[in-house]
Amino acid sequence: MVALDRDDSAFATGRVREVVAVFDDPDCLDGAVADLQSSGFNRADLSIASGERALQAKLGRTCDDVREIEDDPTVPRTVFVSKASLGDAEGVLIGVAVYVGAVIAAAVAADAGAGMWGIILAVAITAAVTGLIGAFLVMRLDRRYRAGIREQVQRGGFVLWVNLHSPEQEQRALEVLEACNAKRIHVHEVSAL
Repeated sequence: MVALDRDDSAFATGRVREVVAVFDDPDCLDGAVADLQSSGFNRADLSIASGERALQAKLGRTCDDVREIEDDPTVPRTVFVSKASLGDAEGVLIGVAVYVGAVIAAAVAADAGAGMWGIILAVAITAAVTGLIGAFLVMRLDRRYRAGIREQVQRGGFVLWVNLHSPEQEQRALEVLEACNAKRIHVHEVSAL
C-alpha cells in the first residue's frame, strides 16, 4: 500500500494534486484507465504524455526516460486513447467514407438519368473505392498508434497523471493503480498553470 503523505488543505488551494504512475504495458494502462473511470474518475482528469514531437517543441529537448517528466507540470499532455476507442474510430472512418461516397454516387447517377441498375452499380463501385480509401486511412492511423506505443516503451513506459479533487479520490486512485501493477506510484502537487 502506498503511504499517504498528504495535506488535505492542498485541495482547497490553487495547487493541483495528482497521482502519478508509470506502466510498462499499454494493456495494463488501458485496464487502469477503465478501472479509474468505473470508479468515478472523469476522463478529463486522466492524462498521459504527448508524443515526442510535442515534448520536443514544448520542452526544447528530447526525453529519453520518463523519470525526467513524471513530476514536470510543463510536460504537454494528452488524453489516453484505448484500443477499443481506436477500433471505434477506425470503424467510423471506414463507415463514413463508404456512406458519403455511396450517397454522392447515388445522387450523381440519379441526376444523370441512370436507371436503377446504373445507380446500384455506381453506388457499389464508389462504396468499394471509398471503403479502400477508408481502409488505407485506418492502416495509417493504426501504424501511428503502434509507433506511439513503441516510442513510450522505449522511454521507459507510459506516465499516467490522475488529477484529484478530494482525499477520497486520492485514496481510490492509489488503490486502483496498485491493483493494476503500476510502477513508481506517488502523489505530487503542482501549481495550477
